[in-house]
Amino acid sequence: MSEISRRSLLSAGAGGIFAATVRSSEREREKLPNYTVEDQVPFNGQTRRLKLSNGDRVISSLIFPTDYPTHFRLKPELYPVCTPLGFPVTDSHQFCFIHHQSIMTGHGKVRLEGADHDLDFYRQLPYADEQRNDPYHTDHNLFQMGPSGIQRVTSAKWQVTNEIALALRLEWQTREVQSEGGDPIVIEERRYNILQRGNFTIIDQFSQLVPADKPFTLMADRHSFVGVRVHDLIDPDEGGVMRDSERRINPDGNYWDEQGDRKAPKWIDCTGRFGNNVVGVAMFGHPENVRNEFYCRGWGLMICSAALGRDVHVSRNAPFQFAARYVAHDGQLTHAAATKLSDEFAESGHISPNAIPIE
Repeated sequence: MSEISRRSLLSAGAGGIFAATVRSSEREREKLPNYTVEDQVPFNGQTRRLKLSNGDRVISSLIFPTDYPTHFRLKPELYPVCTPLGFPVTDSHQFCFIHHQSIMTGHGKVRLEGADHDLDFYRQLPYADEQRNDPYHTDHNLFQMGPSGIQRVTSAKWQVTNEIALALRLEWQTREVQSEGGDPIVIEERRYNILQRGNFTIIDQFSQLVPADKPFTLMADRHSFVGVRVHDLIDPDEGGVMRDSERRINPDGNYWDEQGDRKAPKWIDCTGRFGNNVVGVAMFGHPENVRNEFYCRGWGLMICSAALGRDVHVSRNAPFQFAARYVAHDGQLTHAAATKLSDEFAESGHISPNAIPIE
């Protein structure tokens, strides 16, 4: 008897669930969109989720951060992100790296002006344990570097028209022992514009960072700035394929040169299969970003940032603005279609999250 792998079992299950509805789903997809935002508060107001739907089908959910032991999350995430036919193409960390959270935003090394150490707003490091050694790293001890800060949502507004627009205000706060949060370090204004069109779920994100008090620097670090953890079943390690605008197959590592083999792409896509269904997710940088530096790995991580290889200094007079597009898709994403989506995003206008106010 042949051995049944985890992938074949889960893929067969996903295929069985969805295959019977694909034909009707394709007809339903042609209907006019009926977007809704459902505000969910499941546990005494301590956690919060905005469930985003089109008719009776979930597009995604915006999950708020919380420093509570049974649902510990230090930065908000969009999870899961689904294609128009309902296939989830993002995931949260699977068996490793709990800070990889579907569609996420953060930075691992934030240094306040005058400080001699960095603050982590990307990973989920516990409170420091000076007595514990780190057997996995020789140049630093993660057990002694925490705690990571929390990106606390202080305001959330939304507007539903021919798309869903979410406007968030966040305070990137330190975390102190026996406290949910400490001092605000960074003030972020973040906006998501979300819609479904044909085979695509399109999410455009615009972020602006300013100091809460002192200027700060986003120190060069690969834990930055926006990223996607793709669903485990479609990543390259499980048979999926990453492709980018430079026509590389399964790129791996850093890509931020102006030319050559490590030239920064305009977009990266990861496509695989749920059963017999081809699905994927792509991410795009915006040309108005100060830089678009990419980092990707075969176990399903794609990152775009201006501060992977070089520092970015941020002050009230020089805020940090960054925009990215994510596209979850049914079927293959052709090079031509991805290029068109990239050009469309580039032509969409200014990258400030406040360019179009939400009433």
